[in-house]
Amino acid sequence: MKIGSVDIATVLKSRKTRRTGLMIAFYAVLALLLYSIVASYLVESDPHLSAYDDDWDDLSAFRADLKGMGVDTTSMISSPVLLGEIENPEDSVFVVTGVEQDTISLPRFTGDVDVIQFSESQGYTTTEIEAIKEYVFSGGTLIVMDDFGYSSGLAEEFELGYSGHQLYDEQAWARGLDYNYVWMNSSNPYDYTGTDKSGSHPCFSDADNDGIIDRLDSLPNSPVNGADTPTVADAGLCAHHIETDSTGGQFWNFSTNYNVLLNTPSAFDKDAAESNSDNIYAWGSSSQDSYLDTNDDGEGDVGFEGGGIESDEQGPFTMAIKVCEKRDCAEEPGAPMGRAIFVSDGSALMNAIYDWEETNDGSYGELNGKLMPDNDNRRWVLDIIAESLLMHTADDNGTSASGKQVIFDESRHQQTNAMGDTYNLIYYILVYFTNDWMAMLFLFLALFIAFEAVIIKKVDPEPWRHVFSIIYYGFGDARRYGYYGRGNKVKQVLLSRVRNLNSLTRDEFDALPARELQKMIGDPVLIKFVFEDRNYSLEQLVAVVKRVKMWGRK
Repeated sequence: MKIGSVDIATVLKSRKTRRTGLMIAFYAVLALLLYSIVASYLVESDPHLSAYDDDWDDLSAFRADLKGMGVDTTSMISSPVLLGEIENPEDSVFVVTGVEQDTISLPRFTGDVDVIQFSESQGYTTTEIEAIKEYVFSGGTLIVMDDFGYSSGLAEEFELGYSGHQLYDEQAWARGLDYNYVWMNSSNPYDYTGTDKSGSHPCFSDADNDGIIDRLDSLPNSPVNGADTPTVADAGLCAHHIETDSTGGQFWNFSTNYNVLLNTPSAFDKDAAESNSDNIYAWGSSSQDSYLDTNDDGEGDVGFEGGGIESDEQGPFTMAIKVCEKRDCAEEPGAPMGRAIFVSDGSALMNAIYDWEETNDGSYGELNGKLMPDNDNRRWVLDIIAESLLMHTADDNGTSASGKQVIFDESRHQQTNAMGDTYNLIYYILVYFTNDWMAMLFLFLALFIAFEAVIIKKVDPEPWRHVFSIIYYGFGDARRYGYYGRGNKVKQVLLSRVRNLNSLTRDEFDALPARELQKMIGDPVLIKFVFEDRNYSLEQLVAVVKRVKMWGRK
């Protein structure tokens, strides 16, 4: 077929066309690979649950409280593998709220019967999960709040399992709002196995029962103390226990009962929840009238099955779990103990609920004429923070937040703009590909292929010559035969070898008489090749090249 004077069949069969087609196919596959990686990381959703935004569904109020107590707050926007760089993990808390993005999955060797695992767990890679677990075992505290996100892989590492279904409660729901707001009962969560351990909590310990905790009591063993209730500035990490009564007087709230309000919560699987024998303790639960919408129809059809309809599961359900290294989470001063706390809802700390008073004042927008109910979310989570950062210190260290830090995992949160997501992705790849050995292997292979592609693309390496070897063995050798098919190029290689073998400079070599050069070469065939100006066939050049490669080895 011809178009004008152009033969289409000839053009399609030409080397240039084939090379162009291969290049297009290569870059198309590369683009598809990059798209699949980016698509798994960047998802379309409304940004929320960030400690650095101040919308109604963010965590800015919680972060402001921490900073007001003197705690250093920071974010992790790359990868949790950096937790291994923390010098004193016992003085830090790692907070994960609402894992919105999945991880980049790469194949890995498992070391068991499966040999190779082609995809990672949801949310975090195996390397990241191992780094988080090692952080906890080193004395750090992990707080994970998620419901239907990508934190299941992390929970499984601690022998827990999210149900993945929404929980409803026909009795314990916020009637001033709607049925999506459910109360979690957490009555004295410090009673793990029938023994009340709240007396060892830094914010509750009061040996002389004078209303002043031991860490702030100038006379901790005397029931008669004339000191007033500590001020907020003195109370440090326990400042949230200072409350005001109806007369305007301040008092210390010693209550260990919490009514925690959650929004569209889930629950933990009953078969993968608390286990006291494994130091995995229930820390909050739903009421007897709750049910898990296992068939996801939004209806409470507990006990009814038929016509292919699955029955919902009856409560109560565990909604918060605490995992400790020691029995009854007993931590002694000077002996830090790691802990991990999982909550089956990511919204427990969002501004609208956590900062309910400001919400009702309209600081976060309107609630369509509704009021956010009084709740204990603030006191509940700040008691967790205080326990985590103070329990391993002695009473004489007080309640100071000096040297303590809370780290917010922002690496799995959707950003407000594409540039922010791109920055986080690049930072994540930089950290991940320099800490995970399988990722480093892929990076090495990618760089190797890229370098080979550059070498293949070079048509004629005119500026350089191989001095010690003529034929380069590698990808693309067929395209280099044209270079070695030129007699003058092979002649240059031979002369360079002669000069180098005799340790002559270029000036010394150029000044050599012809007779002396012939004596140095010593091979009649190569002497004739150097001094005769003639054309050689490919077969003749191959024979010459073989002699050049053997020359100088005797």
